[in-house]
Amino acid sequence: MSPAARPLPHATQSYFASHWRSLDYFNLYRLSLAMALVVTGMLFSDSDLFHIGASTYFQSVAYTYLILAAFFVLGIRARWPNFEIQLSTHITADILFVTLMMTTSDRLADAMGLLLVISIASGGLVGSGRLTLLYAAMASIALLLQHSLNILRHDQNVDGFFQVGLLCAGYFAIGWLAHGLTRRALHSEQLAQRQADELALLNRINAVAIDNSPNGLLALQEDGVIRHANARALALLGISTPVKPGVTRLDACSPELARILSRPFKPGTAITLSTPVTQLKVRCIPLATSDQSRVLVLEDQNLAEQAAQRLKLAALGRLTANIAHEIRNPLSAISHAAQLLLEEAHDPVQSRLADIIENNACRLNRLVEEVLTLNRRDRLNPVSFDEKTLATLLNELLQTEEIPADAVIVSMNESVNFHFDPDHLRQIVWNLLRNAWRFSQKQAGSIHVHIQQQEDRVQIEIQDDGPGLPPEHQGKLFEPFFTTDAQGTGLGLFLARELAEANHAELSFLPGAGGARFRLGLKGNH
Repeated sequence: MSPAARPLPHATQSYFASHWRSLDYFNLYRLSLAMALVVTGMLFSDSDLFHIGASTYFQSVAYTYLILAAFFVLGIRARWPNFEIQLSTHITADILFVTLMMTTSDRLADAMGLLLVISIASGGLVGSGRLTLLYAAMASIALLLQHSLNILRHDQNVDGFFQVGLLCAGYFAIGWLAHGLTRRALHSEQLAQRQADELALLNRINAVAIDNSPNGLLALQEDGVIRHANARALALLGISTPVKPGVTRLDACSPELARILSRPFKPGTAITLSTPVTQLKVRCIPLATSDQSRVLVLEDQNLAEQAAQRLKLAALGRLTANIAHEIRNPLSAISHAAQLLLEEAHDPVQSRLADIIENNACRLNRLVEEVLTLNRRDRLNPVSFDEKTLATLLNELLQTEEIPADAVIVSMNESVNFHFDPDHLRQIVWNLLRNAWRFSQKQAGSIHVHIQQQEDRVQIEIQDDGPGLPPEHQGKLFEPFFTTDAQGTGLGLFLARELAEANHAELSFLPGAGGARFRLGLKGNH
């Protein structure tokens, strides 16, 4: 709401600052009129303009009128009493003093009567049309009483009532016209105010939507000056310096993006941009304005790919959860039958076929278990871990995978303390150890496990002495169903990262020589 339309604390509920300002202007006219009447009385005090001995009376009334108008200024500034009382007091004072001054001169009576037309019209316009007809009636009654007194004093004849009646009819006509015009103006003002409020609300909604958009939004002028940039756009572009809308140029804070936009391309065409933060897809949307402004939509490709992966895995997880029991029963039967065949087989070929059946049944069962574990990643039950419980967990996993104890070198701080879901931590460490043993040289000291706590951060690193990973595979390690092992499911590392993120931890691959190296970073306890 604009300041002119905001209600004031001492104002009547339906009157605003604009009404008080109009009343102030109306009183300024009254002050000017009273001053002019005072000057008139002084200049023509000795002329025949007034009745005999009436000039002094005229000046007294004019002075009183001027002083009263000056006091009205104080009431308007104080906003007390309320608006309707002050407006009615002003109009009543106009009618009273003008009528009194009309009695002092027949030659001024008609002109003074016309002054009331201005007061009635102004009262209707200032007061939003309320009580306008009442003011017209008050002026008419005062005029008729004044003319009747003149008749009784034998100053005028009865024929003058016709002229007075026309003037009174003019009062009502002016009052009715002011009433109608004011109501129409008030309706237009209310409509404009509603539209302004709706526009302000829409602007606030747009501002909230832009600031909370998952995509970066950047508005540019034709000359490359930034008109608006939300926080997401600045973060995706890696801009740390403050951006002043209408002043900062794009080439000053993101030269690469400015260089790409300088090339001609079709509107709506997506272009790619690599920033220090991520890989972006940039779409340019023209605004069809006179200054050829445009909006750039910056989409984080990594987030889009992760969302697509999550959707795919969510669909797969729901499907697997629904048919898990239908798959497990046949798998159990197949695995049991393979074991029986293996026990009774005397032919090497039959034994080999039974082994193939058993291995693939185990692989399918592991795939189902991993997907079901992924569906349960948000069911957290964190417990406290220290160096003793970690050592116990590592020994259990080494025995489960039948990894020799001398193949793993464990280095750990004397004091390690953190909270983690035990099933999730077992799944993560088991997956990393299994992969490390699978790709290592399977010798003494092939796997190094380094656990340390620095202040409130705990790092668990597992490294093998295998051939490592090619650079082209390092960016796909944590993608679902990506594997370099024909016997793998491609869900192990993806599941490990999902379980880590569910526990507010980070699982990452550390490139470098000397085999594969993974780090699990999490928040520790002091």
